Parts: sequence; structure tokens; C-alpha cells
Amino acid sequence: MDNNPFATSSPPPVFGEQTPAYSPPNTGAWQRNDSVPLEDDEPFTTAHLAAANEAVVPAVSGRSAAAPSHTTLDFTESTTALPSSQSLSGKVGQPASPVPRIGSAADTRLLSSSPGPSARLDGGSGGGGGLPSGNAGGAAGRALEEDPSKFAFYNIKRYRGLFNVDTSDVLARLMHAVLLFFRGDFLEYVDGNPDLYGPFWVASTLIFVTAATGTLASYIDWVRHATPGEEHGSWTYDVDKVGGSFALFYGYVGLVGLALWGVLKWFKAGLSLASIWCIYGYSVAAFIPICFVCVVPVEIARWAVVAAATLTSGTFILLSMRKHIQDSDAGAKALPLYGTIIALHAGLGLALKFYFFAFPTL
Repeated sequence: MDNNPFATSSPPPVFGEQTPAYSPPNTGAWQRNDSVPLEDDEPFTTAHLAAANEAVVPAVSGRSAAAPSHTTLDFTESTTALPSSQSLSGKVGQPASPVPRIGSAADTRLLSSSPGPSARLDGGSGGGGGLPSGNAGGAAGRALEEDPSKFAFYNIKRYRGLFNVDTSDVLARLMHAVLLFFRGDFLEYVDGNPDLYGPFWVASTLIFVTAATGTLASYIDWVRHATPGEEHGSWTYDVDKVGGSFALFYGYVGLVGLALWGVLKWFKAGLSLASIWCIYGYSVAAFIPICFVCVVPVEIARWAVVAAATLTSGTFILLSMRKHIQDSDAGAKALPLYGTIIALHAGLGLALKFYFFAFPTL
């Protein structure tokens, strides 16, 4: 069997024989209507397509036939006005409302269980829900603060309350100690919140100020006594004054304060060591400005300012300690205790004068 798809049942034509004319196949319902003249450049419209579905192509009267009308869509403006707060502008993919930043006011409103930017986070966490914001958060934070006394003496967390002051607090306490020394008990002024930050920096500043001004005064004295044309020797910087100043002022505030605390504890005065160090640390601030005056090579002026600083700072110490000594069991021994405090403080003033601002006559 021949599987050739192009094979036909009629015999092949003989060379020279006339072949029959081509006749198109019958396509069914679609019959061409020769009465419809269609030119090559005439547009095919929807009317032709509709007529073709019915197997009849309507006649078109040449080029002058009117083109089918187009449907016009009229858009009317909406009478509903948008609120002035709404806006149609924006970027694709952006949310309609901004996402609040963490720590912003909107964030604290959305997350009511989270503390706001001003809420205190001292201490532990409040049971997983966080501290409430605002004043309630501050109260809860203070309530959850850890008790410093439960830490060991070598743990720094035990002493962090002694440094809980800012610059304005330290400046106000310095002014009270130097200019308002006669105002009575210093511990009442600090409201039972003594600090060691101010005393540490006051003593440290005094160490370098006395060493620097004492050296400058020594050089000025050497220049004043130098005679032109004579052998006068050379001036050398005495670096030992820094170490001497360190031992003098840190030793006075630290060791004298510690000894006084031991005596008052024996008398059951109930005064903490930090309170005594706070009083003594701020008291020596009066010596800082007078060191610059002592650079002036006038001996009587030096004695005057050193005596004034010693008197004012000593008065500040006595007025701050008086109430606590009177409330203790010192009794008749309070007078010798006052005398010891005065003598030690006077010795500090004399040591400052003779060690830093006394020069031999050449």
C-alpha cells in the first residue's frame, strides 16, 4: 500500500496534453459576492464583519461612504470632595501613614507597655511587660532600683549612688562651700545625698594647681633676685612638688576624714564616711583661687589669702559637723574634738604656704 499523501487516483498528465482549468473548492456558507466592489485601499469595517457572519457582504458605495461613528465616553467630575487632610500623592509601595520610629511619641502610644524615651530603666525588668511610660514609669523605675547595700564592698555597683550628680549639682555645691560657707550644715543642703565625684575632682584640681602655681612663683622669685653680671645659678623645676601636693591633699581629705569617721562612730554619731569625705572634699575648694593670687611676689598678700581660705574652709567644716557631734555621745569630749579639727585644718593651710609659696632670701 502506498502511503504517499500526495498521491492521486487520476493518472499523471501526458506531455503535450491540455490540463483542465483550476476551480476553487466549495467553502460552504461563505460565497463571494462579486457585486461588492472592494478596493485594495478600502478600510475593512465592523459592518463588513457583521455581514460576513451572515454570509452577506453589504455593498459599500465607494470612497465617499461615511466612516462609522466612534463611541465617546464622557467623564464627569465627582462632587464628593476629599478631606483636606488626605492626599493622593505618594510612591508606589509606601504605606498610607508613616510607620512610627522606635522611641517616638507615636511609638509610646502604640506600645503602651513599652517605656517612652523619658522613662527610667534603672533596675530590673518589670515582669516581662516593661515599665509604664511617663511619671508612672519613673516611679516604677525608682521602685525597681537595686539596693546598693546588697553588693559586696569591692563591687562598683555599691558606690554608684555616690556619683549620681551632674555638673549643675557640683557647681551649686562648690558655690555653697566657698561663698556660702556660713549657711550651716552642708549635709542638709545636699538633702542627705553626699557625693564623691565633686570632692575627687576638687582635690585633683588642687594638686595640679598648687604644683603649677608654686613652680611659677618660684621662677618669678628667681628672676627678681637675679643680678645682671653676677653668678646667680640656674633655675630648675622641682618635680617633687607634684608628689608632695598629691600626698598633702589626698592624704588630708582621705586619711583625716577616715580618722574623724572612726572617732564619730565610736561616739555613735551616725555619720557615714561618704558624708565626711564629701564635706572635706568640698572644703578644700577655697584653696584653688588663692593659689593664683600667691603667684604675686608680695609676701603679706600671700599670708592674707592663705589665712582667709583656711578660715572660711575651716568654718565650713565646723558648721557642717557641729549638729552631728552634738547629737552623738561625745559630751564633754566634743570640745577637744573641735580643737583637733581646727588644728588639723590650720596645719593644712600652713603646709600649703610653706611648701609651695615660701622662698629663701638670696
